[in-house]
Amino acid sequence: QALMDGQPVEGQRVLVFAASGGVGHVAVQLAKILGLYTVAVAGPKNTAWVKEQLGTDEVVDYTSADVVDVFAAPDKHFDIIVDCLDNTPERLTKVMSLLKPNGHYSYILNRDTDFDKLKQWLDAHKEGKGPSARSTSVTPNGSQLQHLFELWQAGKLKMEVQQVFPLAEVADAHRHVETWHTRGKIVLAIPQ
Repeated sequence: QALMDGQPVEGQRVLVFAASGGVGHVAVQLAKILGLYTVAVAGPKNTAWVKEQLGTDEVVDYTSADVVDVFAAPDKHFDIIVDCLDNTPERLTKVMSLLKPNGHYSYILNRDTDFDKLKQWLDAHKEGKGPSARSTSVTPNGSQLQHLFELWQAGKLKMEVQQVFPLAEVADAHRHVETWHTRGKIVLAIPQ
């Protein structure tokens, strides 16, 4: 849903932060399926996986390069950014500088999200001054889930499950996700 909010068109450039995470690893693959030039940001343990298994065109290891510096030139800016990370005021300003003037920023609300700064961007866009932005919360959508299932069934979409926790260990599962170093999804097994 975060990717589709940007109304992607084949050939556009998309940047996906936290590309090896639960949302990011799906966004990277969907972007490629849609014919987008895809740049992923991931940590050193996941850069090869994101490149080789998910098929991103470029990957940036956030521990060795600042994506804002790498793509600072206007001809390298993005049509869509999917961001699953914290949005402090400084970080948000830097990330938004990577968007084309008519680009779209999809963000997942996380801790430290700067709502005032996001509101400034949204208000500016409404006045025709800059890229669009939208927060993404999961909204149940049967047709989208069916489409994802069909892609998975056809072998075009990989779903990475890092670990399955029994429902009784939900607190442990949550603590694991809070490390911000999950590859793919964490699943809770519900007893039948």
